[in-house]
Amino acid sequence: MVRALVLAAMLLALALAQLPGPYQEYERALAARDAAALERLLAEPGYVQILAARALSRLDALSPSRRIALAEQVARFDGDAADWLWAGRLREVLGDAPGAAEAYGRALPGAEAEAALVRLARAGVRESYAALYAGRAYEVLLALLPPQEVAWRARALYRLRRYREALPAYRVWARSSRAGRLGLGWTLFELGRYAEAAVAFAAAGGPEGAYGRGRALEAQGKRDAAVRTYLEARIPAALWRATALLERAGRVGEALPLYRELARGDSRYADDATLRLWVLARRRGDTELERWAYDRLEGGLAVLAGKPLEGVPRDQEGRLYAETLESYPGLERVTRLLTVGRMDWAWGAARWWAREADAGRQPEKLRYLIGGMLEQYGRWDRALRIVPDRPRSDFAPYWRVAYPRAYERQVLAAARTFGLEPELVWAVMRVESRFDPKAVSHTGARGLMQFTAATWGEVARRLGEEGADPFDPAAAVRFGAYYLRRLLDGCDRQLVCALSGYNGGPGYTRRALAAAGGDVWDFLRFQPRDEPREYVERVLRVYAVYQALY
Repeated sequence: MVRALVLAAMLLALALAQLPGPYQEYERALAARDAAALERLLAEPGYVQILAARALSRLDALSPSRRIALAEQVARFDGDAADWLWAGRLREVLGDAPGAAEAYGRALPGAEAEAALVRLARAGVRESYAALYAGRAYEVLLALLPPQEVAWRARALYRLRRYREALPAYRVWARSSRAGRLGLGWTLFELGRYAEAAVAFAAAGGPEGAYGRGRALEAQGKRDAAVRTYLEARIPAALWRATALLERAGRVGEALPLYRELARGDSRYADDATLRLWVLARRRGDTELERWAYDRLEGGLAVLAGKPLEGVPRDQEGRLYAETLESYPGLERVTRLLTVGRMDWAWGAARWWAREADAGRQPEKLRYLIGGMLEQYGRWDRALRIVPDRPRSDFAPYWRVAYPRAYERQVLAAARTFGLEPELVWAVMRVESRFDPKAVSHTGARGLMQFTAATWGEVARRLGEEGADPFDPAAAVRFGAYYLRRLLDGCDRQLVCALSGYNGGPGYTRRALAAAGGDVWDFLRFQPRDEPREYVERVLRVYAVYQALY
């Protein structure tokens, strides 16, 4: 019996160590440039369809229109810059310059795509302007624009924060466009010319114009007028600012119905308004309103209010891999591709089968099986891209795929060294990078724990590890745990303060907390930036999920 089991295991390992049959056929067809064989693979379930389509799009024997259709199928699936570049070239060959500009734009940033768009722009293809703007190639766009393109010039200069230079272009654009009048208002606002900004916003009209006018009035210290204008705008951002002004003026009773209106909506301020209602109701002794708000609290802010996180399974029983690989061909193919070291193909296959689950053509369980397999190979970041943050099931193994104990050895060691709960480290890491060790943010923050160069250098000096690499998972986890410990100690172990400091900087947090008189609830409400408050909510929610699951 034992020998039979050993033999079966050996045969399974041998089978898994080979490429799946369709992928072997693809390699043979690619080497032979066999168009007929590649065409047959387009009907084969799995990522091999995409590989075959890419190869066919590069065969001269096919018609240009057919090659374009295949190239764009591949580009839309993989989103790879090289595929969009190829689609752009094919569009150019076919004489479709606007379509080529769109394709090249999707390949930005990249020198080749940029050069192609410059060439098209100089040939008079106006669609190139939109592509360069969407790709944030603002300097390149400005160098190309003819004098009459004032709208693109104004917007590009604004994005570069060159407000003085943008102003003349916005003045011209504002004569013929409401968008230009709104842009003129915000440009004047950024230049501190608030009275002129209010005039421009009034000329723009509509809710957005009223909101901008309210901001300009508030900046001039005309708070009562600002409140009236915000109420005229009636959009969530305006109501949020109105409630702050009303509270600071001692008009809490007028703020309460506005908070309730926000809490009933679905804007980004709904959860914040609900928490504030709960805080104010407790201060006023309004038990009915307190209960109303408490019942509506969700996510990390609910945790902050002492409410148990809802929806996370408490029953930890259940196995993810109860069936054999043969029960799920998609899982079997992904596993075999991982086993032979074809990570790029395995990732393509994982996404292909996950999309099949999205379309209802495969069971929902398949995405979690594949996600779990990716995690076994250390690709927690890839797994999180195919499973939802909130699984539509109370089956605990699904949740553990979405909230894995990534880099477990490193996290446990660092948490032990610096006196932290490992669940807190995982929560911060998941929110910061979603476990991608090579993550780089638009601000240049790097690695699993998303350190800026300055903060990384400071921590490296304190730990005596000046040569450490922020893209090294072990170093990133160690530095992140140290920094969290330092922030907690500097905040008298107040978690909200520490998390806000991790996101917004300890200096910003100290100033905002001091301005709120040291009251955490007022700090959350009145701090000048939205991002740290939203960050705290996300981390607290994920932290609570980890505590429930492990």
